[in-house]
Amino acid sequence: MYKSIVCAVGLGSKEKAEHLIHTARMLLDTDGTLHLAHTVERFPSLVRQGPDEWAISVIGEAEEKLSLLCRQLSVPALVHVRTGRAADTVLAIAIETKADLIVVAAHTIDVFDKVFGSTVDHIVHHAKCSVHIDRISSASKR
Repeated sequence: MYKSIVCAVGLGSKEKAEHLIHTARMLLDTDGTLHLAHTVERFPSLVRQGPDEWAISVIGEAEEKLSLLCRQLSVPALVHVRTGRAADTVLAIAIETKADLIVVAAHTIDVFDKVFGSTVDHIVHHAKCSVHIDRISSASKR
């Protein structure tokens, strides 16, 4: 069991997010802390001086959706929503929270992953703690 888990959650599928949160919760010590991490990615050519009004609005929406999901699942968690590159953001949150596990979902590799590399691949190769990769398929959604 783990004391501090960072669970990287996307908001594309509620079922997948629920599955990941349940997985992280099962791996968490009874007195451990669960951190949900979500990233609002921006195109790299945009200004990097901090989030603009659009990003602040999207961050607020994501925080509310994740907080609501936690309440619906009766899972206490700290929600971290930031802008940036997803892999770097998850790794930074893991360091900040002294996580001993990162939970991420893998997906079917596509051409973009082959050209640019995947978020999960980057996390696995650069994490300072253990990484649990959940291979969620359509058949295993809850």
